[in-house]
Amino acid sequence: MSISGVEITEIFGGLLLLVMIIIIILLVGNDLIRKRMEFACQDALVHHEVIDNIAVDEKTSSYLRRNNNHELHRLNEYISKQNGVIKYKLYLKKRRFDFYLKKQNLWNYKVIAIKMYE
Repeated sequence: MSISGVEITEIFGGLLLLVMIIIIILLVGNDLIRKRMEFACQDALVHHEVIDNIAVDEKTSSYLRRNNNHELHRLNEYISKQNGVIKYKLYLKKRRFDFYLKKQNLWNYKVIAIKMYE
């Protein structure tokens, strides 16, 4: 039984389509995870008591309390993980912050510390 060129093209085309679909699903999943991390960071900025507990120093705490109604931005996609703690760099107005997150389950993250850079 021989396979014609058309059948080979159909097989490889189907495999290529399957690979492209898997890549798209992975990219969408990655973006959803990053959005959940951003949501956890934004949610931590809503309550002043939480800001006081997780801010590394008083300068960071006072800046976040004054500017907590502004939106966080991702300029550089910098995320690192060390000892189960995720370090996520975000910008609020013109200041850069390191948010330290701990993964609770597949979709939820908890901010454990915030550090500001000038």
